[in-house]
Amino acid sequence: MTIPVISQVPNSITSPSTFNSDMDSFLSELPSIIEAMNTDNPAAVAAGTASVASAAAAAASVTAAAASVIAADATANAVLWVSAGSYTAGQNRYSPINYLTYRAITTHSGETTDPSLDATNWTAVFPSSSAIGDTLTTAVALSAPEWLPRDGAVYLQSSYPDLFGLLGLLKFNPPEKLSNPAALPTGTGYGAAFSADGTYLAVGHATSPFLTIYKRSGDVFTKLTNPAALPAGVGFGAAFSTDGTYLAVAHNTSPFVTIYKRSGDVFTKLTNPAALPTGTGYGAAFSTDGTYLAVGHATSPFLTIYKRSGDVFTKLTNPAALPTSNGYGTAFSTDGTYLAVAHNTSPFVTIYKRSGDVFTKLTNPAALPTGIGRGAAFSTDGTYLAVAHNTSPFVTIYSRSGDVFTKLTNPAALPTGIGYGTAFSADGTYLSVAHDASPFIAIYKATAYDSSTQFQVTTSPDVLHPLKSFIKAT
Repeated sequence: MTIPVISQVPNSITSPSTFNSDMDSFLSELPSIIEAMNTDNPAAVAAGTASVASAAAAAASVTAAAASVIAADATANAVLWVSAGSYTAGQNRYSPINYLTYRAITTHSGETTDPSLDATNWTAVFPSSSAIGDTLTTAVALSAPEWLPRDGAVYLQSSYPDLFGLLGLLKFNPPEKLSNPAALPTGTGYGAAFSADGTYLAVGHATSPFLTIYKRSGDVFTKLTNPAALPAGVGFGAAFSTDGTYLAVAHNTSPFVTIYKRSGDVFTKLTNPAALPTGTGYGAAFSTDGTYLAVGHATSPFLTIYKRSGDVFTKLTNPAALPTSNGYGTAFSTDGTYLAVAHNTSPFVTIYKRSGDVFTKLTNPAALPTGIGRGAAFSTDGTYLAVAHNTSPFVTIYSRSGDVFTKLTNPAALPTGIGYGTAFSADGTYLSVAHDASPFIAIYKATAYDSSTQFQVTTSPDVLHPLKSFIKAT
């Protein structure tokens, strides 16, 4: 009996458009080929069967590879998922939490739960099976010296080449809390600000004098003598101009904002602006060049922006899109391009982009603060934005890329109560958070390390750290 010849061998590379039909034809011809081989040459059965099985396996591998290519293409071209957006079943989006890609399994809109946490509307996108060229991930059981002790120390990557090969460069600086100042604020801290050179730290708080100013030497913060003219009420927010000349304090009694001019370690009150905020001042921020001063406050428009000329501050026209309610904290990025306002209704933080004297609202971050926004601060390079707020973790830190703000992992040691104000030092080394439980202020120090040659290890067992799977308690 003559063994039939296969009419067409499927090939997804050379004939992608006919691959499916060629595969159907190929599979339909296999039974007659096997029957002819069994009848004509029993001795060749084993070899023939193995050959056909090998061909089928090769075809299956090609099918799997094609599926992997399709899935990989979908993953590579996925765009960022945006909270409360509209999505059609079948669309791919990547999560801002874990950066994995998910496919919508329902058509929906208005949902605020991240795809990685929303099994009702999303499913993870993975290749249907593996083939040569696929990249797979799995849990790895490591043992010393392949694991690192969870001790907060710095380790050379060259000592852990296999681990470095798995993780690559990691930029993660878990902060370290400093000892409290010898002289503490006299009541609940509501706002904090560093001068640009990191020499001065101002804290607005309850109970007279409503403002406490520290001078830093190394890691030690020493209280200065109070200004002769104090804020008229509880200090809720504070801000230095970049050159350290001006200090603005937002407070709860008219004029709602008090502006000081510094000479050495002496702070002298200036004449009030002609147009005052419309209600209790909660937060203040200067642009880097000292031209603009933004005050978050009660009563619409919830945000008042001044333009400075010499020692005179003149109110600008309100932004077209206002914060949704009382503005509690304000912050400019170093280049003066971005202005963040923390407030008391969702989305809890509103971010503006400035062009000249016009401030335009940006799209909200995908991951929002967990409660009422009380204070905000940008790092000097504009890369990070910290928001102090109600509800644990009491401070939320974002990393900026273009106009997109993405939430970072929480610090291992959190503030002990509601965060009301926050500030970065000019070099980004220090981050302070003013809060409502003793010691009323938490100061963090970023541990410096070279991410190209070292690993920085967290001390927390729960923090979502890139090294989490490879560290163990000491």
